[in-house]
Amino acid sequence: MDIAVIISAVVMTVIAGIEFACLFCCSKVRMRTVPVIAVLPVLPDDIELRQKLEYMENVLTRKAHEINGLLLISINADSDQITLCREFCKAVPSAELTEISDLEKNLPEMFAFHNEI
Repeated sequence: MDIAVIISAVVMTVIAGIEFACLFCCSKVRMRTVPVIAVLPVLPDDIELRQKLEYMENVLTRKAHEINGLLLISINADSDQITLCREFCKAVPSAELTEISDLEKNLPEMFAFHNEI
């Protein structure tokens, strides 16, 4: 009876060791990075744009998130907002400003896929 218990304990220890190794090693191998881009529309009546950009700068510079970039979409924005967004894009390299009309052209470039339509 004692031999059966010892063999069972050894087998369970080996199985637990394999499961533990797979938990940390195999899951890292299988994981692929998926591009995640946050979108922030820049509207003419947005009075909190500066605060939103400050928040997004903090999020993007912390690197404790899954967001790879920020796409600022100008939807009839005024010149002051465009200037503010351009300064933000200079300070944060992962941010990009685009017009709503250029969105279809810029998305494939940001996500690195080719539009074959």
